[in-house]
Amino acid sequence: MKKKLFNLLFILGLVLLGSPMVLSCSDNDEPEQREEPTPEPDPTLPPNPTPIRWVENEVDGGERGVGIKVTSNTEHNFVFECTPGAKIQSYRLDVYPLCRMYNYLFESVGAGVQATEEEVEDLIMEAIYNSEGAGAYTFSRSTLGDSYSNAEFDWANSKYSQSEIVPGAEYLIITVGCNDEGGQNPADMKICYLKTPVQSVVGNPRVDIDVTASYHAVGIQYLPNTDCKYFYQFCGDSEPIDAFINTYGKPMYVDFMRHWIQRAEEAQVPEEDLYYLVDFGYTAEPTRMITATSIGLDENKTPGTYVRQDFHLKEIDPNAEKPECSLSVNRAGASMVDMNVEMKKNCVAMFYRIFSASDWAPYENADEATMTALAQALDQEGWGVKNTNFAQEGSFTGTQFQFDLAPNTSYVVAYVGRNEYGQLSEEVKHASFSTKERITDTPNTSEANIDITISDPGRTSLKLNYSYNQKTAVFYHQYIMTPDLLEDGNKAELINYLLSADSNVWPANATGGVEDFTWTGLDPGTEYTFAYMAEDWNGVLTDVKIVKATTEAIVAGPNPTMELHAYMSEMGNFTVQFSIVKDVAKVFHTILEDKYSASGDYTYQECMKVWKEHCLEYGLTTVNSITQSYDDTSEAKRLVALCVPIGADSDGNEVIGELYTVFYDKDKGIITDASVLFPDAPKSVKGMIGTSKPQVINRDRRIPANMIAKEEVKKNTPGAMMSGSTIYLDLKKLGKHPHAK
Repeated sequence: MKKKLFNLLFILGLVLLGSPMVLSCSDNDEPEQREEPTPEPDPTLPPNPTPIRWVENEVDGGERGVGIKVTSNTEHNFVFECTPGAKIQSYRLDVYPLCRMYNYLFESVGAGVQATEEEVEDLIMEAIYNSEGAGAYTFSRSTLGDSYSNAEFDWANSKYSQSEIVPGAEYLIITVGCNDEGGQNPADMKICYLKTPVQSVVGNPRVDIDVTASYHAVGIQYLPNTDCKYFYQFCGDSEPIDAFINTYGKPMYVDFMRHWIQRAEEAQVPEEDLYYLVDFGYTAEPTRMITATSIGLDENKTPGTYVRQDFHLKEIDPNAEKPECSLSVNRAGASMVDMNVEMKKNCVAMFYRIFSASDWAPYENADEATMTALAQALDQEGWGVKNTNFAQEGSFTGTQFQFDLAPNTSYVVAYVGRNEYGQLSEEVKHASFSTKERITDTPNTSEANIDITISDPGRTSLKLNYSYNQKTAVFYHQYIMTPDLLEDGNKAELINYLLSADSNVWPANATGGVEDFTWTGLDPGTEYTFAYMAEDWNGVLTDVKIVKATTEAIVAGPNPTMELHAYMSEMGNFTVQFSIVKDVAKVFHTILEDKYSASGDYTYQECMKVWKEHCLEYGLTTVNSITQSYDDTSEAKRLVALCVPIGADSDGNEVIGELYTVFYDKDKGIITDASVLFPDAPKSVKGMIGTSKPQVINRDRRIPANMIAKEEVKKNTPGAMMSGSTIYLDLKKLGKHPHAK
């Protein structure tokens, strides 16, 4: 671990003091007793520049406001009641960690400025009415029903909580009475203050920080001791961190660390899981101080030791060579282009993006600032190519492709290179090309050839085998759910469907080849018809071919078995495929908000019993495999998908199968193993699969530019650190809105 300069000077001071201490010993050689130096106290804070007018634990709302009364306050939750006044029609409500509200106010007012309570109230009202979706929640009779006149909020277990409630932290419950049903016409604002209780810390939880700084990024290894069970960390510019601490104090900054992410991180995990790559991008500046901080927590999440590490990024060699690379168009078809790329040994990676000619026109004679911004955009948002020979100081040649182009269109591909210091090429270079016209009416002249066969039919899956020649540029295929498309006279419509976004468009390997892919989530005992065609490099489509296969039928039996595939849809919704495996006559299924496991008050068996009864009584029913999606995923803290299959015994009597579950958690994502949530749950549960597969399967082999990390950081850090998370931070702020994440 790297030590602070202060620690080194302190140790040297003790060594220098050692000699005179020995000389001053008395005849009995007993050393003179000296008092240990006491730590310097934290500096006295100046007057609070953003005073907030609040009332502790209970506030009267009056006729035009909303009364607030805290009825329960524990280390990790609090419960409060809201009583709206007689003259309001609705109200806005939210809970804010005081630290985040102070940060929001401080950044809004500015350093060195003293605001009045009235000015602060205006700013808080702006936060509550924030138009970017981070404003307070609106409640009325239509949303709360009979409980409107005296609603109770169990905050940590509600879907409105924005972050974990932590011990010994300060919170503001803020309400605004409104004169209308929609919460748009505010009346009186009321603010209730509370502080959660805290136990004495167990042991000395501490997380040391090991920093490996580079030129635009830093690798941070967090090293918790054995007393530390959870921790929080934050890394950013020292200036705003110091300004916040000097204004509100170190304890309030510790609270900020505990609320800038939603939940504390596990500390007793493999070391590689505690490595973070913080990328400062083009805000990187070696003369600016950067600060990494951590706070360790015990098993009760009581905060322990605060650790701070200040550092600078490395200075770039003034004689560093700018990266050299080149790109040229090899061949272009109607919807695909092949490109040759070359990187010299001083180029770590190159990045490119293809523009239509009209989109490129503003850059044709653009000024230097515009082209610099374009270069940075290519580096962060384009497609990337990595120089795999860079470590051996070698150059690189290879090919790249893009297959989602429009026929008969002019394009420009713009590109830049990046060296080991994160510097980009001197200029953005570009190459022009045009795609060919697509020809659909002469399939016999197409040089492409493709065949698809189907094998290994399962109850819910089919394996497709693809074989094509090297003249094939792209191929299109999809199963046809509308039989009318296959009728005579509808070929043009069928071709348009295969060319659309609802079909699968896959680039072919340049040398031709054989591929296979297993389609899942299909219905049992069902015939599927796949239509497919290919396109050659001249833009000529082959004729449409058809291949059919039938999934295996399922007969009801005594062991009804399911398989659940869970994934996030393209709309960001929790989606589950309930797939029949065997012995199933019908299925009960549903997705609902999980209020049981999140509370921690129920065992695994208790939850399973209640959920199974609920699914059988209120769940949807089907005789086939089915996909269900939860539309309000973003508003839910935790969801659970439930499924109970029904089979039959040899006499035809109904057999109720086991309950299948798969979870979605706002912080942990898709959870297929219930033991993650329930300590008493079985460790291995079959039949649940979490996946990110969309309905239209993308076989894109290109690499997004932001997936190519800055090599100089990884090269200088232990191999165990290389799988860590990458964090991109706005270093100018600690988070503008009090609910900003």
